[in-house]
Amino acid sequence: MAWFNDWFNSDEYLNVYSHRNNEEAEVLLKLILSKIQIKNSAKVLDMACGAGRHAVAFAKRGFKVTAVDLSSRLLDEAKKNATAEKVKIKFVLSDIRTFLTDEKFDLTMNLFTSIGYFKSDNENFLVIRKAYNVLNKQGCFVLDYFNKNYIENNLVSFTTTKNHGTTITQQREIQGNRIVKKIAVEKNGMMNDYYESVRLYDFDELRSEMEKTGFAIKHVLGDFYGSDFDRNKSPRLIIFAEK
Repeated sequence: MAWFNDWFNSDEYLNVYSHRNNEEAEVLLKLILSKIQIKNSAKVLDMACGAGRHAVAFAKRGFKVTAVDLSSRLLDEAKKNATAEKVKIKFVLSDIRTFLTDEKFDLTMNLFTSIGYFKSDNENFLVIRKAYNVLNKQGCFVLDYFNKNYIENNLVSFTTTKNHGTTITQQREIQGNRIVKKIAVEKNGMMNDYYESVRLYDFDELRSEMEKTGFAIKHVLGDFYGSDFDRNKSPRLIIFAEK
């Protein structure tokens, strides 16, 4: 089984990433809307929506949102969040590589480093090609990814945190062209171990693939507050591209 199937369907995943909250999602939403021209009734596709914080934020603005994820556990959480906020979202349980639809969207999004999970570049770049194929002409694709150079220069190899009675230990290392994380979660005397492995793409690699697919790069930013991208200093790599 691929590491992400086990990890994303665990209860511990949301605990480990509890700092990735609705407030952060709202900041990114405002950044996206400041950089693109889109009607409030536009159709939005959230590719790998997780617990739905971005999908819900867009739906609250009146956008027609479709949200796709391969984790039934995270989709259940996303549906709860949508219900709590009284918004309508079309949720689809699917791997984004094989997601099929006849709909066309005005905005496609792949946020919070939801690319690079797969072993081959061809599999990873299926995400970019899918984003292009389901867009309307002149539609926008937003890719939010970590910055390879920043991670290589600022890697924190070991952290331990405590959250609601749970101890979370994370060990990180770079193995070849991937960043690998081992996660140990201790709760009520029980220990569970998980694993992440994500391909480290730099800006030039992603830009080349996006342009080869047919995208025109419009903006490249380095954080959720709209700072210009700096290869060595920016924590994020946020690419805005147009079909």
